[in-house]
Amino acid sequence: MKSSYIEKLYLLGIILVLFSCSDENNNDLASIEKPDIEVTSQVPTVQIEQVINILESSMTITANITDNGGASVLSRGISVSVKEELAESDTQFAANTVKASGEFTTDISGLKENTTYFIRAYAENKAGIAYGDIISVVTKAEVKPVIIVDSESFTSQDKFDETWNMLYPWGSDHNGSARMFSDNVSLKEGGVLEIIAKWTNWEWEGYSTADPHLRITFHSGAIHAKDKIRVTEELPYWEISGEFMAPTVPSSWPAFWISGSDSWPPEVDILEFKGTTSNLQNTVTGPSWDKTIWTTVLTDVPDAATSWHSYKLILRRIDEIDTAVNMYIDGELRSSEIKDYTNKPFWLIINMQMEGASGATNDESIVRSEDQVFSARNIKVVATPQAQN
Repeated sequence: MKSSYIEKLYLLGIILVLFSCSDENNNDLASIEKPDIEVTSQVPTVQIEQVINILESSMTITANITDNGGASVLSRGISVSVKEELAESDTQFAANTVKASGEFTTDISGLKENTTYFIRAYAENKAGIAYGDIISVVTKAEVKPVIIVDSESFTSQDKFDETWNMLYPWGSDHNGSARMFSDNVSLKEGGVLEIIAKWTNWEWEGYSTADPHLRITFHSGAIHAKDKIRVTEELPYWEISGEFMAPTVPSSWPAFWISGSDSWPPEVDILEFKGTTSNLQNTVTGPSWDKTIWTTVLTDVPDAATSWHSYKLILRRIDEIDTAVNMYIDGELRSSEIKDYTNKPFWLIINMQMEGASGATNDESIVRSEDQVFSARNIKVVATPQAQN
């Protein structure tokens, strides 16, 4: 019995020793099968997709992160410089919007007009910052209006002489009974030009040299701008405007208009009163002077003679032939036409004609007993060039 007991203890000890060795071996295998491996990340790859909305001082750029390098992207955006070489001084603009696909959009602002900028996308993760390929972009040149006549041209004689000539472009006579004289045009305080029409009391002065060759019975005045108006591809947009107090009594005929300088027609009447309070805004086309096509819009301006009102013409080039012709009174659109005015030169004229289409006079006519005054101020002629990019 004792021997059997000792044998059992011996066997138990062997089993315990074997189990202990087996556990150590298992621990060693576990350490081999499950090593502590460190994963190495790389910088992202990023590229610009497109540049849109290029203006004088801003643009919008879309870019895409094609590979995040195996780590989360910490920042992304666009680097901008006037130099092609990458430098720490480059301005960086962070992305405004980010998509799950990796695409992002960045708004760039504060740029100079007509300037070449070098741009590249950037993206950063824990491995560092990476840049995409460089792209050069030129901002738009600022479109600066060309001022043909400014609002100060009636404030002094020197400024007037720089901008205006006396009489019509063709001389002193036109289609009424008034002959134009420089003495009937004067500058008043506040930048106001006055044209005065006076009856001659039948003093003989012959007939007008212009059709319909009426007898000259009035002295009046006219001026025309030295520079012509021409809608072209380079200058496709024009604004011609002014403020006026215009006589409306029978036989008075004040006008603010443009007339073809190489031929007639064309013509545009921005302001024209023919002895009534109805303003006529006319556009005239046609192959020749005896084959004309007129479009006319009438607008009643009851206090045209006693209150200042603004009259404006906007010409906008449509193509090599047609121009949009829009006319306004006190800011309200009154006439809208499309005419074959592109590339045709015009004179700008302010004048006070008498009788003719505005009516004949007799001994009771107001225009024979009272001088008629046509007042103008703040005349502006501005052309806007075509943007170059």
